[in-house]
Amino acid sequence: PPPPPGLFGRGARSDAGVRLPRDGAPDGPPGGGLSQHSLLHRLWRRLQRAALLVLAGLVLVVGAGGFMWIEGWGLQESFYMTVITLSTVGFGEVRPLSEEGRVFTVFLILGGVATLGFALRDLASRIITAPGRRHVRRIHRMQNHTIICGGGRIARPVVEGLTRRKEPFAVIERAPEKVAQLVEQEVPVLEGDATAEEVLVEAGLPRARAIVALLPSDGDNLSIAMTAGALKPGIRIIARSEEERSRANLERAGADKDDVVSPYTTAGKWVLHNLSGFHIARVVQGVEQMVQQGFHTGRLFVPPGSKHDGLTLAQAAINPGRNVLVLAIRRDDGEMVVAPTGDERIQGKDTLVLIGRDEEVRALGADLDQRILPTAD
Repeated sequence: PPPPPGLFGRGARSDAGVRLPRDGAPDGPPGGGLSQHSLLHRLWRRLQRAALLVLAGLVLVVGAGGFMWIEGWGLQESFYMTVITLSTVGFGEVRPLSEEGRVFTVFLILGGVATLGFALRDLASRIITAPGRRHVRRIHRMQNHTIICGGGRIARPVVEGLTRRKEPFAVIERAPEKVAQLVEQEVPVLEGDATAEEVLVEAGLPRARAIVALLPSDGDNLSIAMTAGALKPGIRIIARSEEERSRANLERAGADKDDVVSPYTTAGKWVLHNLSGFHIARVVQGVEQMVQQGFHTGRLFVPPGSKHDGLTLAQAAINPGRNVLVLAIRRDDGEMVVAPTGDERIQGKDTLVLIGRDEEVRALGADLDQRILPTAD
C-alpha cells in the first residue's frame, strides 16, 4: 500500500508545517549524524586536551620530585615551591637554593610555565564557551527538528514562533556576534557556514524534518537547497529568494512553489492589498494572535483511494465534535478553493487547510492518519 497520509502536502508532514519521515521514525543514524570530518576534529581536540592535562600533571610531578632529590626537601615543601615557581606570583624561596637548585628552577620555569599556560587557557576557553557547547550537544541529540540557516532579522520571527510552539529547531549562523546573542537568548545555535555539507550534517540534517534557508544571497540559499536535497531526498525545503529569477532554480532544487519566499515581493503585495482596501495585514495579525492563544493551523493530505476520496466535506464529516474549521482546499494542480462549503467535493491528493485549537488539530491529524482516512487495498 502507499505510505500513510500526512500533513502539509506530499509525504508525511506535521501540522506545524514540517515534513516527517515516511515511517514516523527519524532518518539517518539514530545516535549519530556527525560527518567523519567533524568526528575526527572532535577526537583531535580531545586528544589535545588530554595531552595538555597529562603534561601539566607531569610538570608538577617533575618539579616536586626535582626539589626533593636536589635539595632534600620534603614533599609538601617541594610541591609548594613548584607551584609558586610556575605561578610566577613572586613569593620568596622556601629555603635558600643550592647552585644545582637554581639551575633546575630556571629549566622548570622555561618548560613549565608555557605548559601550564596552555592548559589554563584551554580550561578558561572551555568555561567561557560552555553555554555554546551545551547547545551544540543539544543539537546533536535532536530528532525531527527544523534547521534554520541564518540568524538575521528574517529568522528572528521564525525562531520566536518555533520556540513558542515548543518545536525543536537549530540555527546555523556564521557571524560570531550573532552567535553570542543567540546563545545568550538560549537559542540552540551552531557556529559555521551553512553552505558547507559537514556543517549541515553536524546540525542533524539526516534527522531533520525541514530546512529553512534564509541567507541574504540567493546563491547560498540555492547551494543549501541542493545539498539538503542530495543528503536527504524529500526533506521539506523553505528558501528565501531576493531575485524572482532564482525562484525556478530553488524549485528545481527541491523547494515547493509555495515554500520559496521573497520578502520584498510579499511586503509589496501586502501594501497593494491594503491600498485596495483588503486589510490582509490585519487578518494575518489576527491569525497570529489566535496561534498565541492556543489555536493552530494545519494542512491535511488526502491520499488517492482513501475512504473520503470523492466525498463532499459534509459527507466526510472530518471534524465531528471538534472545533476545527476547513479554511481552504488546495488541489493537486495548485488551485485553491477558499472557504469551501459543505457540498465541495474532496479529491485524491487534495490538501485541506485547517484551523482550530492546537490539541484538536493535532488529534484530528492523528485520527485521519490512522483511522478516518485508511488507504484502499
